[in-house]
Amino acid sequence: MKQLIFVDYAIIGAYVLASFAIGNYYMRRAGSSLDEYFLSGRKTAWWLIAVSMAATNYSIDYPLAVCKLVAKYGIMGTWYVWSLAMAAVATTFFFSRLWRRARVVTDAELIKYRYCGKVGNALRIFKSIYFGVIINCFVLGWVFRALTKVMTVLTPWNQWYVLTFAVVVTVIYTISGGLCAVIITDFVQYIIIIVGAVVLACYGVAHVGGLGAMSSKIEALYQGKHYLDFSPGLEGGQLMPWSAFLVYLFIQWWANKYSDGGGKHIQRMSAARNEVHSVLGTFVYSILYVLSTWPIIITALCALILFGNLPDPELSYPRLMSALLPNGVLGLCVVGLLGAFMSTISTHFNLGPSYLINDIYKAFLVKNASEKHYIFVSRCATGLVALVGMILSAFIESIADMWQFVLSFASGAGIIWILRWFWWRINAWSEFSSMICSAVVATYLKQAHPEIPFESALLIIISITVPVALVVTFLTPPVSDETLRDFYNRVRPGRWGWRRIAEKYGIKRTPYLAKAFVNLLLGLALLFLVNFGVGTLLLRSVWLGVGEILAGALLAFVLVKRIQKEDLPLDPQVPSPPRRLETGELASGV
Repeated sequence: MKQLIFVDYAIIGAYVLASFAIGNYYMRRAGSSLDEYFLSGRKTAWWLIAVSMAATNYSIDYPLAVCKLVAKYGIMGTWYVWSLAMAAVATTFFFSRLWRRARVVTDAELIKYRYCGKVGNALRIFKSIYFGVIINCFVLGWVFRALTKVMTVLTPWNQWYVLTFAVVVTVIYTISGGLCAVIITDFVQYIIIIVGAVVLACYGVAHVGGLGAMSSKIEALYQGKHYLDFSPGLEGGQLMPWSAFLVYLFIQWWANKYSDGGGKHIQRMSAARNEVHSVLGTFVYSILYVLSTWPIIITALCALILFGNLPDPELSYPRLMSALLPNGVLGLCVVGLLGAFMSTISTHFNLGPSYLINDIYKAFLVKNASEKHYIFVSRCATGLVALVGMILSAFIESIADMWQFVLSFASGAGIIWILRWFWWRINAWSEFSSMICSAVVATYLKQAHPEIPFESALLIIISITVPVALVVTFLTPPVSDETLRDFYNRVRPGRWGWRRIAEKYGIKRTPYLAKAFVNLLLGLALLFLVNFGVGTLLLRSVWLGVGEILAGALLAFVLVKRIQKEDLPLDPQVPSPPRRLETGELASGV
């Protein structure tokens, strides 16, 4: 097993210096206002949004957890990830325009416009702590744990020294350049991430004798387990039961903390130049997200051939790196993983303080300070969030298990976060009850019944939380009609569920849901064609795979035309109406 040597450390050092340079370059711009620090001035192009989202979600924990899912269920285990890509498509067409119209810094700020009174203020504070501290620090904890797992295999250094060094580097460029520096470094990091993942997959495939030999050896070693199937079959014997597959396909993608976007994605949608950039960026991200799984899947299959089913399958990824990659190439792939690590934690270092400063400190504690004061406090909060995440990482063993727990923690509230956009009757108590109930039930099941499979736990949490939230909704008073009217005029979510308010105030009909639903169906078809086209090309039939990818490309052309043709209504927060995006503008920069 190889470990890092001087040439590898030189490559890593050059990458670290480049990250510092980007943060320093954007320091003055980030320090000018909170909008610049947390939203890059709301001027980000769609392609930067897409790549930044993809880089943020491809963290160092991502290949480790996917390797465990493939080892446990075969390729179909990746449906856990693919279902979240379905959620991203739904977010694209139902919510990306709405978040851009809301013109908020965080999703918690939306509460100021959707609800009213003391209960609304209490919910905003509660949600800021819920996402900005609890969820945010759990995510940082498992990402930090992933780094220590990787470096345990690749270097003899004390893993806490390595973790502290990586965190300090990321904190420095994050607090220096704000979201703009995060997005630009995400772009550079994503290129390195994908190159590193593809290089490792190629070395793995070459070592086992090619893709055909890899498939044959997997079938021989794991007979009757259907490791190479994309979904469960009718003949039985597959590792993933139909019940789990159906939960991933029909439930998980809306029953999670990202049901209407999720904090880090909402931050980027809000940072877009206009609604079309927000839509295109979010949709392209969903495609990049599923495509990024295939190099990891191939690597995981090669690791199963070389190492078998390890006691900790998450270690198969760094072990394969150490076993197969020559020094220099090893350094490049480690930089890819460091890029994955830093792209994610830089986002969460920026996101967590955005809740604490924008939705608690500035909104309720210190209301009239200067922008420089708020930015200084935000930078201090970043250090606090990083410290809490490092402490939590010491208590996390399995990254994949923590993934699933955090997803289930807020799963019961997912449908409420969707309904608040499209149904006037949802109130602040609906969100309170759903978030608390979901967290309590998820924690109870994790502690008292850890043997219950994730998909069964998800169904239990939803079946308890949703009725509780609906009962609470009807037992508590609705939001005032004036607040509802202002919210409807602000985001224009379509008339379904808002007919009473629209008719009372004579609000003109704004078609939204019908177009969004058609775009959703087209988007999901495109997602599956491209995703399974790549898988088919690699593992089954080249011509069939190419045909599926070409069909997806044709559908993409149709979908982009539909997005561009949709009328952009006036934004009440902007003095002049936004222009419709022309085709020639799609390649413009920040």
